[in-house]
Amino acid sequence: MQNTLLGGIGLQVLFFILFFGAILPKMNNIFGAIVCFIISLLSLFIGIKSLKQQFKPVLSMIVIAIAILILAFTLFAYFSTEGGLPPLILQ
Repeated sequence: MQNTLLGGIGLQVLFFILFFGAILPKMNNIFGAIVCFIISLLSLFIGIKSLKQQFKPVLSMIVIAIAILILAFTLFAYFSTEGGLPPLILQ
């Protein structure tokens, strides 16, 4: 179970490397949205699974919270309109 939780943390580290390394804006919009969406859903699933099995519940809740923030960012950045422009995923 420890390896699974570390995998969830690793996915979130991958997202932060893509985001802060300025790699995410250079990607195709559709590919970037899919990558962010998959990272967030997988880490959310791993966090919930770890929490249900009572494996390091505090760390599991942190993984869940960060996964929800990544998912909210993905939905906001790629699927919301701004200033009359279509969503980024449609451009």
